[in-house]
Amino acid sequence: MRKIDYTKELLGNLIKQSRASSMDQEELALRAGTSKNTISRLERGKGINSDTLLMILNQLEILDPFIETIEKEYELVNRNPVRKSSRVEKELPNDF
Repeated sequence: MRKIDYTKELLGNLIKQSRASSMDQEELALRAGTSKNTISRLERGKGINSDTLLMILNQLEILDPFIETIEKEYELVNRNPVRKSSRVEKELPNDF
């Protein structure tokens, strides 16, 4: 769990530093379609909705590096063989 907490704190600091040079929390909240409280939570390393996070990253113009990283990781895992389902198909009785 420590890694997740560290990442949320680091992300919060990144958001705060990126935002502070050009706007206040209220303006970012308005642009991202969220509340000032949500911006504050994020900057303090608290969890928020992933859609809201992506909107905030986009407004601060720092979403593209995240997309690039995700695309690279996806390319790596996309080469892995796909595991066949171990779920047994159940046939339902037709007793209407």
